[in-house]
Order: sequence, then structure tokens, then C-alpha cells
Amino acid sequence: MKESDKVITVLTKELGVISIYAKGAMRLKNKFHSSTGLFTYSEFVVFEGKGDRMYQLNEAVTKKVFYNLSSSIENISLAMYMSELVCEAVVPDEVSGDILRLFLNCLYMLCEDKWSPLMTKAAFEMRLMSDIGFRPDLVGCRKCGKYENELFFFDVDSGSIICPECRQAYETGYIVAEPAVILALRYFALADLEQMFSFKVSGLSLIRLGQICEKYVLSKTKDSYKTLDFLKPILKPLIDTEAEVLTKGN
Repeated sequence: MKESDKVITVLTKELGVISIYAKGAMRLKNKFHSSTGLFTYSEFVVFEGKGDRMYQLNEAVTKKVFYNLSSSIENISLAMYMSELVCEAVVPDEVSGDILRLFLNCLYMLCEDKWSPLMTKAAFEMRLMSDIGFRPDLVGCRKCGKYENELFFFDVDSGSIICPECRQAYETGYIVAEPAVILALRYFALADLEQMFSFKVSGLSLIRLGQICEKYVLSKTKDSYKTLDFLKPILKPLIDTEAEVLTKGN
């Protein structure tokens, strides 16, 4: 905006996703410059604007800057995708405390190399969908109710799982989900947020988990995201690496 002002998009605990007008924030010496940077966690005091839904920034305190995201093209690209997904899924004037915590925790896991981008992406997608009202039915087979099995199939459209015995031969659109994938999905969708980040999976299970979570997001929100189109070829070498680990293991 103009030469030195800017409008920032902010995920908030109390108001969902909002726009804030930050006067002079483009200037390096401006008091708002660091607190309004990309992927910065800040505390804001704002006033409601007149005649529009844009807030005016009055005070700001920087709490955390996720500098390390920029050191990896995979991490920064994933963070951009998560941002676009949040802007699509969260509406203004909606309490979003759990989603804010999820976003912050995922950024932390990336910056500290505690999770790979593949793991972080899948966890964020599934938990976000669960938090906005699209939690899949993962308790058991949707027909017989079986909780444990050597193999399940995930139905992207209905958000449910079915065992091979109950699945009809003519039914299509399912993704294979072995026990490790089902356990991961249950963790991401149902576990307390703190417990969710203690789970890890790798190899073919991680690849299938990523396919399920991504397809589920696209089925419940919109067909495509520009940031996802940019991200997918960047993540492909990581997927190939997981496939190589599987091949060597066999």
C-alpha cells in the first residue's frame, strides 16, 4: 500500500483470518516492521476500520520469528501452502485458537527439523480438516465396525474406512491404508494436539498417508491450490527418497 504501508493477512485466536493495515511497516526503522513480517508470531492491538473489514494496527509486539523456514525451499513452500489452506478454510469472526496452535506447532516442527515436510504436511492437512468440521470416521470399518485389521481402505469422498471383507469389488476411489497409516490418521484427527506431534511414520506408509490427507483436503475444500501446485514437484525428491528406503528394506 503506497510506498511504505502494507496490508497483512493474519491468523488470529479470537477473530479467525483478518486483514490489518500497518502504516509505515515497509520502512526498516518503523516500529511495526519486524512484527508484521512473513511467518511472524506477534501480539497486536488493532482498531476496527470504518466501512470495511480491515483493521488498523495500533501496537505490536513480536513474540516469535520463524527464521529457519527460509533456509529450506521445501519448508518455506510448505508454509506458503499451509497459509493458503488456512485462508480458504477459516472465516473472519470465527474463534480459531486450536488452528493457530496447530499452525505454530507445525512451523516449529519444521524449523527444528523434528518432522519432515512430508510428515508435517499430512498432519496439518488432516488436523485442519478435523478442526473445521470434516473429521473423518476412523473408529472402525463403516460397515462391520472392525477396529483393527491387517488392511483397510480409505474412502476420500465419505471420509471413512472399510475393510477388504466389506468392500464390494465394483467400488472404486479407495486408497490402501495399512495399520501404520490408520494409526497415523487416528492420531492426527483424534489425539490431543500435544500428543499428535509425538507420532512418526516413514517409507511407503508415509507416502500413502500423504496421498490420503492431500486428496481429503481437495475433496472438502477446493480442487486446486496454486501453492500446492508449486509445492508438489519440490517434495517429489523427498517422496522418492522414502520409496528408496522401502526398496532397500525389501
